[in-house]
Amino acid sequence: MRIVITGMGIVSPIGTGTDQFWAAAVNGVSGIRKIESFDASGQRSQIAGEIAGFNPATFLSTKYIEQTDRFTQLALLATSLALEDTGGLDTYAPRRLAVSMGSGMGGFATFESTAARKLQNRSLPPFTVPRTMANSAAAWIASRHRLQGANLTCSTACSSGANAIGMGLDLLRTGRADAVIAGGAEACVLPLTMAGFEALHALTTNSNADPARASRPFAKGRDGFVMAEGAGILILEKEEEAQRRGAKMYARLAGYGCACDAAHIVAPDMDGQVAAMQAAIQDAGMEPDSIDYINAHATSTPVGDIVETQAIKHLFGERAREIAISATKSMIGHTIGASAAIGSIATIMSLHTGTIHPTINLDAADPECDLDYTPNHALQKKLRAGLCNAFGFGGNNTSIIFTTVE
Repeated sequence: MRIVITGMGIVSPIGTGTDQFWAAAVNGVSGIRKIESFDASGQRSQIAGEIAGFNPATFLSTKYIEQTDRFTQLALLATSLALEDTGGLDTYAPRRLAVSMGSGMGGFATFESTAARKLQNRSLPPFTVPRTMANSAAAWIASRHRLQGANLTCSTACSSGANAIGMGLDLLRTGRADAVIAGGAEACVLPLTMAGFEALHALTTNSNADPARASRPFAKGRDGFVMAEGAGILILEKEEEAQRRGAKMYARLAGYGCACDAAHIVAPDMDGQVAAMQAAIQDAGMEPDSIDYINAHATSTPVGDIVETQAIKHLFGERAREIAISATKSMIGHTIGASAAIGSIATIMSLHTGTIHPTINLDAADPECDLDYTPNHALQKKLRAGLCNAFGFGGNNTSIIFTTVE
């Protein structure tokens, strides 16, 4: 059974909508700026990838806004864009339409704001719990579009979006759905969240004066990731059904692999990353030599980028040097549970257009990061298969494979 992507929607620090996002990505535009959503002067990391000018009132009623967290609002906009892109799913019965969403933090903006109100002995908004719960984005997507099939949420830290897409693939393969709205959303550019990552020494703190150059995967001197927000949504369908309704097909979703390294709650592990990539390749019925492009997890942490490089070299051997690699996070920062959904859209667009976006800010690579990371300038290359990596806290390692539609 072949599964295809027939629609995509994205809300990101470098653009809303696939066309705007992709044009910026190909041109190496950075979406990292000084934080505007709150006073970050007391934070060690004062920059982020925020959605400039995002106004939920342009597409949601006052009631919706009152009852939803920002991450849900981002997910709702990305879903509307994806459904518009695919031409709607009215040919399917509502109970055959599923939602599979990923989020690492869920409604953390609501959690932070209501915790502050409680400490001030102020009353809490009545929708505090529904806004905070991780599955609220999936639930509101279903409610808004009358999607009455399976409604799932995956929370596996930074691999949440990838696992949600993989769960969508499984729903279609097992006949539990005819089409799936799959992806991830996150909105945790927030004081408490960022302070927590600062305590782990995970965020960059040396680039507050030069935000555009703060996120530098694989580069010498990188010192941590940049917090970001966003949402990415894919419409997944069986190829024969997509053909029957005359839908455009961007790419095939060919394989999905996940593995827990069970090694450390926050440290990356090469064996687990290799296992996830191997599992995805095997699931796709392919060989490692088939992979032309890798959208790297590459958060810009000192250890993480080295371990991912080692994993790629371990799995692909000498051929690793022939594979084009790029890091979307160099431009938008790390959107946590949404990162792999956004990375998947970048992977799909690379296959669809034959253009690989650059890894920006890569003027001098770390000596231990010695592969082809498409530094600073886009690359034209005919591709057959692309792999998107997502590695998260808890030892969660996930890889997804997309291929061209012949």
